[in-house]
Amino acid sequence: MSVAVANDQRQTLARRRRVRSRGRAHSVPRALELAPWVALGAFLLVEVAISALQLTGPFMDEGIYITAGLRTLQGHGIGDDYLSWFSGSLMWPVIAGLGWKLGGLAGARAAAAICVTIGLVGAVKASGNLFGVRVRAASALAAISSGPVIALGHLAVYDTLAVAAAGCSFWALTEFLHRDDRAWLCAAALLYALAGLAKYPVLLFVGPPLVALIAVTRGRRAQLDLSLFALLVGAVLTCYFLSDRTQLTAFESFRVGENPTFGVTRLQIVYAQVYFTAIPLVLAVAGAMLVQQRRAALALLTGTIGAPLYHLYTGNPSGDQKHAVFGLLFLLPLIGVAIGEALRGTRARLAIPALLVLFVFAAVQVVRIDEGWPDLRASAAVLVQKVRPGERLLANSAWVDAAYLYEHGRIESPYDIYDASRVEHSTAPIDVCSFQWFVEVPGGEAWPASIRAAMHNCGTFKRVYSSSAVLTGLASDLNFVTYRAPIEIWRNEQ
Repeated sequence: MSVAVANDQRQTLARRRRVRSRGRAHSVPRALELAPWVALGAFLLVEVAISALQLTGPFMDEGIYITAGLRTLQGHGIGDDYLSWFSGSLMWPVIAGLGWKLGGLAGARAAAAICVTIGLVGAVKASGNLFGVRVRAASALAAISSGPVIALGHLAVYDTLAVAAAGCSFWALTEFLHRDDRAWLCAAALLYALAGLAKYPVLLFVGPPLVALIAVTRGRRAQLDLSLFALLVGAVLTCYFLSDRTQLTAFESFRVGENPTFGVTRLQIVYAQVYFTAIPLVLAVAGAMLVQQRRAALALLTGTIGAPLYHLYTGNPSGDQKHAVFGLLFLLPLIGVAIGEALRGTRARLAIPALLVLFVFAAVQVVRIDEGWPDLRASAAVLVQKVRPGERLLANSAWVDAAYLYEHGRIESPYDIYDASRVEHSTAPIDVCSFQWFVEVPGGEAWPASIRAAMHNCGTFKRVYSSSAVLTGLASDLNFVTYRAPIEIWRNEQ
């Protein structure tokens, strides 16, 4: 009897061990399934909090899109000819304008945070489709430890809407590869076209990895798949072009002849690309060496080609840190493979401190990016207080002031302000003395010496505000420097 009882006790203990073992086995996958969404949820909350704190004033491009959005919501978007010089449609300006009306700058930036998070969700889901649940969780960790991603997540620019569409296009394509259902291929094509409409150069950044993935994974069916993909994308872009071909043709002429370098050398462009992409690329290459689907891995690596070639070819450094995010979307699956492998077993003791270093480096990058433009809120407030409706302004970098002045009804149109570019390309001579205000701020193009001399020669302009802004930028010696730049407002007393 005692032997039977002992046997029963042993069997009971064995069953309990098996139950506990199964519970532990199920808890790990459950935790891995929840981990990416918890991480991305935390990312969104942090970005919305940063937006609400408004630690920085509007970037010049934010001023452009917010102002254009306000005008578009009032029915003036097409009449203002924004499509003749914007590198994207009016979709994001409308979203930014709505955000501004609801919550000011914080509202517009919160909309950007939502868009970037949607894009990351798409890329993380794509990572899981390609390489499994563990990689999906690790790719989310990689996404939120990227300086350019964090910086873009609280910047109200049209790259954010393009990131949302590009990330979802990537996810839809992996669903197509997984399910062999061309409805998902159609969705991927339409979302890719949407990313291009949000910002035209994104077609060059995102196209190579999407096309390469289809080409290397679909075998003999790839030709038909690529034809369908191209047909849908071409149809959407053609319809958009025909909707206002006059302005869009003018944009083509403008962009071919107008690629400002802002005094930045090719070496600085190369250094910036290395600074923003080297670490993610090294991790992605390590991940590519660990997977069996080598051709798919090579296809994903092509995501890093478009943006660097674009900047090197045009010599235009504008937006380099934002454009790095598009390549990162396609590197995330491979980075997830590398991080997931590094966190296995005893290697985690070295991998976890390395990840902490990545977060610290990302924080340094974010601070440098956020300090790259001047805070003009104080000078804009002076103009809002003193400018009377009907007065005209000369402001070398006009669009931040335009957003505030237009919102408060101090100007009837953003074109009541003449910036340095408009003055430089004007076909008629500019009579500086006929303007009521002269503003010079850092950021954008500086006033030519002749225009500033003409203002002084009028003899009627009185300086009513003087201050300075602190900026951080990459110098010609490839070191980041922090410096002060003057802000001046002059009023014509005539």
